[in-house]
Amino acid sequence: MQGRGFGPGSGHGRRLSLLAIGLAVAFPAIAGAHLERPSYWPDPAPDSSVSPPAGGKVPKARSLASAVTGKGPGDVRVVCKGVGASKSLTLAMRSINRAETRGFRLRPSRPKRRLGAARADRLRDINRALARDCDYRAIQAAINDSRNNDRVVIMPGRYTEPKSRKAQVNDPDCNPSLLQEDQTGALTPSYEYQATCPNDQNLLYVQGRKVVGDPLAEPDPDRHGIPGQELGRCIRCNLQVEGSGAIPQDVLIDAGRGYDNAKRPQARPGGETPAEECLAAPDGPENPCYAKHVVLRTDRSDGFVGRNFLLRGAKEHGFYTEETDGVLLDKVKFFWNADYGHLSFTTDHNMVKRCDGFGSGDAVVYPGAAPQTGEFRDTSFYPNARYNTVIKRCDLHGSAMGYSGSMGNSVRVTRNRIYGNANGLTSDTISAPGHPGFPADGMKVDRNWFYSNNLDIYRDNAPFEALVPQAIGTGIMWPGMNDGIFTRNRVFDNWRHGTLLLAIPDVLAGDAEGNLDSQIHCPGLPVPGVPIGDGVASTSCDNRYFANQMGRVPASFRPHPGLARFGNQSGLLAGSVPDTLPNGVDFWWDEFPTNEGNCWYDNTGSGGTRASLTADPPLNPLLPGSSLIGFLPENCATSVGSPVYGAKGLLLLECFAEYETGNAGAGPCYWYDMPSQPGSAAARAEQREQERAMRRLAETPEAKRIEAHYRELAGEVDFGPAP
Repeated sequence: MQGRGFGPGSGHGRRLSLLAIGLAVAFPAIAGAHLERPSYWPDPAPDSSVSPPAGGKVPKARSLASAVTGKGPGDVRVVCKGVGASKSLTLAMRSINRAETRGFRLRPSRPKRRLGAARADRLRDINRALARDCDYRAIQAAINDSRNNDRVVIMPGRYTEPKSRKAQVNDPDCNPSLLQEDQTGALTPSYEYQATCPNDQNLLYVQGRKVVGDPLAEPDPDRHGIPGQELGRCIRCNLQVEGSGAIPQDVLIDAGRGYDNAKRPQARPGGETPAEECLAAPDGPENPCYAKHVVLRTDRSDGFVGRNFLLRGAKEHGFYTEETDGVLLDKVKFFWNADYGHLSFTTDHNMVKRCDGFGSGDAVVYPGAAPQTGEFRDTSFYPNARYNTVIKRCDLHGSAMGYSGSMGNSVRVTRNRIYGNANGLTSDTISAPGHPGFPADGMKVDRNWFYSNNLDIYRDNAPFEALVPQAIGTGIMWPGMNDGIFTRNRVFDNWRHGTLLLAIPDVLAGDAEGNLDSQIHCPGLPVPGVPIGDGVASTSCDNRYFANQMGRVPASFRPHPGLARFGNQSGLLAGSVPDTLPNGVDFWWDEFPTNEGNCWYDNTGSGGTRASLTADPPLNPLLPGSSLIGFLPENCATSVGSPVYGAKGLLLLECFAEYETGNAGAGPCYWYDMPSQPGSAAARAEQREQERAMRRLAETPEAKRIEAHYRELAGEVDFGPAP
């Protein structure tokens, strides 16, 4: 787990190895990532053995009212606190009264609103009826008794699940007999492990399908469909788990310990215990901060719905689902989960909406190894091109990243507010090992607000341990995305980069897991049977940035409680809200030599014009709409990288190497230093120093060797006319 043994998830890169590329240039291998079992994309067709069918689409949530009227299929199990649900009912009434009279914020960036009188009365009646039907004090017990189409309704209260907490970690009933090898030979918990020892790693566990045969002795390189020999029938498909309170915080499902005030939803696990000590402490009762690695895991649980609760205090992930077709999370909050708030892996027909989260050392939301349902899909398995995962209307903040997702193919991120992180969003091809679907492509990021992502996560005594290298002050970073669309976003007040695009050479991506795309956007297609890592560059082509407003504050913006969390820096906090808050640089591109098709067009800067945009490389002042070497490309058809790549290439390698060797900020990489606000004298001085540093890097032997290597690699690539 996170590089400390087997387990679900180990962050992005944790292990350093040096690989030779070109002429004795040392590259750090960004390896590791999640240590899941060999994982397969589930069959996207509905499972008609269940009525109604499970999967095949994003499930619809059943209304809370129907839980007491009996409308719809399945049985309802109610979980509560106190004799006769007395404690839960008191908490419910108190919260409903407060929501009706004082109002509430569903997410920090949203205005307060009140619960209408009629709706408040109806919610009171529903909770009284639920109290009369309550038969459970533990959520896991209610889940265990549930079957297909059933529902678990949780009344207000804090649920620590004492029996689950007592379950042994590395249970000898499962470890090592139920471990299986992944593609690299590392041992990972099998599906049977999770089903047999459900609370070994997880506070709550939903086993969606029956355990039947053993997993394949060697992983099938074709990851389309869970192998039939181990695909059991549905036993808890179409399960809905929901809170009955007025707001998600009313139902607090908690895997943490050591709080100063555990009843406060935003309280930090471990109190004042340093974050690194929390993660370094052994599992079990002696850990001062975490009781379990995952709060709620659902596995092969097609048609799962979770809504209106808070998941807090996991050593790794708040919510975790794997190999599932059909998931809806609605009004779920993820607080203080040390790696990810949410993690979906090899999961289809997947939606997370109206969510809120903070306190993650990697990202609040992470759809990893999302299926290849885009243009290079297997049409016999995925007949129609579509987005398989949608993240919308969430507040993703107060973390290393708001959003992350290695090999996040065909994911849409739309209408979110992403702020107060070190970096707002990253979707990458760095973590090829363990993540089928190389290379990542087809992502759409539209109509979001990326702002004030200026959180210094590398300072002493940071509230959480940063588990990934991030450029502080960045709105969005795409390391190795292909065919990405970034459009109609508002990007402002990010003090280093608005957007950052960089290539990940295959030698850094590592050996790809499972399927490789049959076609590719970049030149130099890797083919099955040919190892990745031979110098071919398969990533960072055909990405389009258009119709974005950079550096301008929306007229409707109002400061809100999440902006300054953990000391985040923001130009929105000083007095009245200005009309403009520039980014450090709106668009930054590494200009990787063999990349094609990347373009930035029809965007406007802080002055509302193309001319007010800032970019590295700069926009062509004389030929708008063109793609000439040395300038930011605006014509997609003629865009190509630059042969003069040495300094930027070396800078990026230094940034990864400094982090991987535990020396972040000790070398020429400026990512880990807190930037000053754009427009200030300090920011101008920093910019001048960075320009001098880049000139010095360009003259180093290492930079010249990188440049020579990629000139040779480019071969016959036509770089177009020189500036």
